[in-house]
Amino acid sequence: MHVHFLSKFDGTFESSKSPFRLATVTKDSVPYPPKMVDNNSSNVDNFKKKLDRDINHLSFDSELKDTEWTCRKCTLVNSGNCKACVVCGGSKLKSVSLVCDMTLRKGEFWTCPQCTLRNPIGILVCQVCKAQNKMSLLEVPSKNVVPRSPSPRHGKPKLFQGVGGAIPKQKPVTRRHSSGGTSGRALVKPKVTVTNSDAKSSDSTEILVHKSWQCIHCTFENRTPSPACEMCHSSRSMPVTASPATSPAGVEASPKAQKSELTENLRIIEEKEALSKWESIVNYCKENKEPFVDDSFPPAPKSLYYNSSEVKDNRVVHWLRPHQINTDCDSNLSWAVFRTPLPSDISQGVLGNCWLLSALAVLAEREDLVRKVMVMREYCPQGAYQVRLCKDGRWITVLVDDLLPCDKRGNLVYSQAKRKQLWVPLIEKAVAKIHGCYEALVSGRAIEGLATLTGAPCESVPLQPSSLPSEDELDKDLIWAQLLSSRQARYLMGASCGGGNMKVDEEEYQTKGLRPRHAYSVLDVRDLNGGIRLLRLRNPWGHYSWKGDWSDDSPIWTPQLREVLMPHGASDGVFWISFEDVLKYFDCIDICKVRSNGWNEVRRQGTLPPLSSVDHLSCVLLTVLEPTEAEFSLFQEGQRNSEKSQRSQLDLCVVVFRTRSPVNPSVGRLVEHSKRQVRGFVGCHKMLESNLYIVVCLAFNHWHTGIEDPANFPEYVLAIHSSKHLIVEPISPPAFILADAIISLTLTKGQRHEGREGMTAYYLTKGWAGLVVMVENRHENKWIHVKCDCQESYNVVSTRGELRTVDSVPPLHRQVIIVLTQLEGSCGFSIAHRLTHRLANSWDLHDWGQGSQHCPDIDKKVEGLHSPRIIT
Repeated sequence: MHVHFLSKFDGTFESSKSPFRLATVTKDSVPYPPKMVDNNSSNVDNFKKKLDRDINHLSFDSELKDTEWTCRKCTLVNSGNCKACVVCGGSKLKSVSLVCDMTLRKGEFWTCPQCTLRNPIGILVCQVCKAQNKMSLLEVPSKNVVPRSPSPRHGKPKLFQGVGGAIPKQKPVTRRHSSGGTSGRALVKPKVTVTNSDAKSSDSTEILVHKSWQCIHCTFENRTPSPACEMCHSSRSMPVTASPATSPAGVEASPKAQKSELTENLRIIEEKEALSKWESIVNYCKENKEPFVDDSFPPAPKSLYYNSSEVKDNRVVHWLRPHQINTDCDSNLSWAVFRTPLPSDISQGVLGNCWLLSALAVLAEREDLVRKVMVMREYCPQGAYQVRLCKDGRWITVLVDDLLPCDKRGNLVYSQAKRKQLWVPLIEKAVAKIHGCYEALVSGRAIEGLATLTGAPCESVPLQPSSLPSEDELDKDLIWAQLLSSRQARYLMGASCGGGNMKVDEEEYQTKGLRPRHAYSVLDVRDLNGGIRLLRLRNPWGHYSWKGDWSDDSPIWTPQLREVLMPHGASDGVFWISFEDVLKYFDCIDICKVRSNGWNEVRRQGTLPPLSSVDHLSCVLLTVLEPTEAEFSLFQEGQRNSEKSQRSQLDLCVVVFRTRSPVNPSVGRLVEHSKRQVRGFVGCHKMLESNLYIVVCLAFNHWHTGIEDPANFPEYVLAIHSSKHLIVEPISPPAFILADAIISLTLTKGQRHEGREGMTAYYLTKGWAGLVVMVENRHENKWIHVKCDCQESYNVVSTRGELRTVDSVPPLHRQVIIVLTQLEGSCGFSIAHRLTHRLANSWDLHDWGQGSQHCPDIDKKVEGLHSPRIIT
């Protein structure tokens, strides 16, 4: 039966008879039937003989009853009369028998990536499809510890006596690093010396131990080659998380693993290194009696514009040093970096970078935060300064001179600070330098400025229903509670006015004293008696204030409230506004979670290839040692390094999954995810329990866009902030991690459509920067042919390379059919999809695609995302 699904997120159905002949296919069917065996009894006899060889029966005679035995489960030595362990109840028979249990328990097998068969851990090649075990070269860290006897109470000589903790040299194993490099790791094959105390000779025998190994966490001796400890379930390959001061001699941390560090400690270390470089520059300038000139960002047009040959204005005439700059007032003051920085000190110039100045105004509410941005906080006669910024998620200390753009009258053209302070123009120049030129600072969002200046995790709170992932109404009380709690936690906040997808009446906004597509600082949030909810905002321009209710001249003010909220009277550019008016005229509020000392951070770089090849993909294994609050931020690098018309922002999404084993990490239960947005960065927050997690970074709108050279693949920075220490290690991802991640997301967050019995279609639509379609086939012996037509969509790109796809989903499989993504974040886009599906008795698409199973074909570039995955 054909079923057609026509949708712009709604559907109608029609059916017709199927032209296919019915053929019964079961789960165990094979392409070619095996030959029939005439004599079944011989197979039974052979099986019985094999069973007799594998099982050695044990008889409990009178002599055995008097012999002590060691419990295999807890290692306790029990009396020979005990039939079960007196502590854990473990079976005596299982502990002393030689019965070979063929059941593969957790940690005793590896799953074949091709046919999913569970093979014993000691076998290097799959027993069915002969695929290689990619985890066979897993490195096992060593620890110089004398392993204990299988039982602490056992009276027999110790097996490891005389070892002395020495570990022989280990053969280095080269493994691929996420950034394309290689690093040497060790594959442990320890030699153990066994001493026989009863022997007359003192000669020792060297034995190569294969089956037993000692857990580096609980010291339990495991007698099976499993990758996880049978006692504490810790990974055989997980390094001990001891500090360098307490680590045993000879134990080195993995060169790939990285432990999170205190944010404040990192800042202090980087400042010391930067000051050492600054001192050498200043000494050189003193010796030559010349001021410092930054050759990498010279006082020339190429530092002003993307294209220095196209001068877009003639305002910048000179590059002057502070003592040469003309100031209309404050002539009696000398120049300084800081004079108790205030938000009111900031004045925006002709550059449209209110997103940055708005963030600076928020920072100025806390002097300690502003001072942390400037590494050199005192006036430097040689004109050399250092500014510490977080560019695209990565900390960088920027060296700049104090030559500033001025007009023909000698006045500053761009931003400045009152009272002859340099912190504003110097920070602005440093941000311009890391992005290439001053023109790169035009237009942006306050959240980007906050992230650049603080390096802290940031979150955008939408204020308009059109920005929500669903059509649900805004929860105004929840938003207000979030604003109050953020203010109480002393987080930094900025508000975006009339941006996003809002329909803006320019005349109405001007009448109210607001500037659409403009960034404001949120200075205060107050919940007053009588249900009055007010916010205090600041315009970075220093003028042009709100003229509605609760403005400076509003009649709503009572003398008591005016005394409480405006004790010093009105200020230029600073105003109070009701929460209801904020919801009406503003599209979002950005929150920067700057926290006090005690939080940790770790940052990792990776690649977002325009294909699903595991040769270029990267993901992160996260080891949480104790319950912690964690913030994940994913940044795209180099997003402002080209003109706005040529920028290609990615549809970023960071997803966190549980994983069971670091040996063979796989996508487990979905823990948390960010929004999928065409933005410079995205983030999410979660309380994590002590466990192992795998973090996957996603982007799709650059697929099939002509990027072929791996050197041009976009890069990302993953920043993880946590209240407790954790360990981050980049790992080689599983072959189908993209498919498993998207399938897990759609199953958890997607909209379900029961197209027919045994078949479900899942959609990720609104709030996902495009469309994701995944189909689940629960039939045991039927294929489902799926035709997805999105040809009426525009401003989107498909991961399949085409907007029309046809696929044959096998029985008991799921498949990601298509991922459509918005091409440009600031432009509109439209998605229209029509899904048609039918049951079939074979994989052949017949009239939908004769002789093929997928159209377009699923090749090496996309198989990691679009290959059918068996339902587990």
